[in-house]
Amino acid sequence: MKFMLVVIITMGGPVIGEEKKTFELRIPQENQQECLKSAKTFKFSLPVISIDTRCEPRRDNEDPSMQST
Repeated sequence: MKFMLVVIITMGGPVIGEEKKTFELRIPQENQQECLKSAKTFKFSLPVISIDTRCEPRRDNEDPSMQST
C-alpha cells in the first residue's frame, strides 16, 4: 500500500503581528517506513513557523497536492 506524507506548515502569528496561514503538502511515498523516515526531515522549529507531519494511507487516485487551509 502506498502512503502520503502530509506536511502542515503554519506561518505567522502574534509574534510578528500577522494572522496565521496554514499550508498542507501531500507527498506520495512508497511505503510506511519510507514515509516515517521522510517525516523526520521536516522536524524543525522556528519562532514564526511550525511544521507538523503525519503519514496516511494513500486514497485511490490521490495525487500530490499543496493547498492553503
